[in-house]
Amino acid sequence: MSLALTHKKVQQPITDNRPTSVEWITIFLLIANTANGFFNGSVEILFLSTGVLFTFWFMKDDNSTRLNSHFWIYIAILTILQASQTLVFHMFPLKTFMGEYLRIVFAVLAIRILGEKFFDRFVRFVYVFAVISLCFYIPCMLVKPLGPWLITHVAVHLKPPFQKAGVEDFYVSTENLIIFNLGQIYFHRNSGFYWEPGTHGGFLCLALFFNLFYRKEKLTSKYNILFMVTILTTLSTTTYLALFFILIAYLRDFFLKRPWISLFLLLLIGLGGFAAYKNLDFLNKKIDATIEKSHSNSPGESRIGSLLADVDLVRDNPLIGSGRNIEMKFGKNFYNISWKALHRNNGIGVLLSSYGVLFIFYFFYLNWLSFFRLLGNKVNATMLLILVLIIGFSEDYFFKAFFISMTLYCGVTFIPKGRIIAMRSKKMRLGKNTIRYE
Repeated sequence: MSLALTHKKVQQPITDNRPTSVEWITIFLLIANTANGFFNGSVEILFLSTGVLFTFWFMKDDNSTRLNSHFWIYIAILTILQASQTLVFHMFPLKTFMGEYLRIVFAVLAIRILGEKFFDRFVRFVYVFAVISLCFYIPCMLVKPLGPWLITHVAVHLKPPFQKAGVEDFYVSTENLIIFNLGQIYFHRNSGFYWEPGTHGGFLCLALFFNLFYRKEKLTSKYNILFMVTILTTLSTTTYLALFFILIAYLRDFFLKRPWISLFLLLLIGLGGFAAYKNLDFLNKKIDATIEKSHSNSPGESRIGSLLADVDLVRDNPLIGSGRNIEMKFGKNFYNISWKALHRNNGIGVLLSSYGVLFIFYFFYLNWLSFFRLLGNKVNATMLLILVLIIGFSEDYFFKAFFISMTLYCGVTFIPKGRIIAMRSKKMRLGKNTIRYE
């Protein structure tokens, strides 16, 4: 009689409060190579960071993870798309393609090192650096000369290594203390550890969602209060919208059980939002400017303009996209185009133009699978995907290491220790015993 041994479970929140030094270094390198101006612009730093994670993974005592079919199908599809682009555009940008796979290896190594602690360690990381950001932001707001002094006397000595000659200042962070970015301190905005305030807000919103729906902490817990307070200091329109969505998602049961109260509150929220738009300069001026610039020759100045430019770019090759390589995307004379015209800041548009219509649906399907595996609830997984789409509308996230790791989280199987569940197979196959983990 054959036994097919399978293991399927909803991931339970991690309760271990003592992250190891290896775990801290791993999550630091993952987020730094995703969103910190000192790290994320350098292939050399990414390569060195990958070497560090490979060493950590190689030294692990147990073989508690393996790559499953979701990972290999993703790699196969990506390879087919890149091969198709090579044939269509008559180019083989080796460095671009290799960089793509290097980020995938880096992201998957981080998952395999952290295992089922991955999202718990992420929440803790965001919390620690939210505290650090307030330790810089609040003094800079209270003592106005402090920010410029730190930029002039400290940040000037912390420029990113391996800086490429000829790259416009538009892409180089000159106001970064590594643990805190002073880039928009003049506008009273908190960039935190990340390349700009909107990115800081995006990571805070993700951490808030995971803390509410995965770690299941109350909205009034110290983590969540700190996340929400820090979100307010970013002055990011998209982040405020994302925060509003998270609160609605968290309180949905309350609203569903009280439809009339919900309708009244929705009306108040609508009126409050309109009043905020009319009276808060950073909201109305920013939104009006975004709409006005949506058809300008500098798509990077507007999230809507960036999306429209990428939609135009993908029309000729909707199934395979135009690739990640700048020459493949804009032609051999791309160097005659200004960096502002080349720049894109809408992550959904960048993903669409890079690999086409079919890939973008598959990419977000894998995200949903990862979220469902983590949360064990289809509604919560769908809401988390919507949150990712909201924050991704305003930032080029999806080819960054952390967001690749979220996509491929479902592509790594965690093998439990001594918890194999035996299930009798419906088919009788004499002489064949199968052990399978999923």
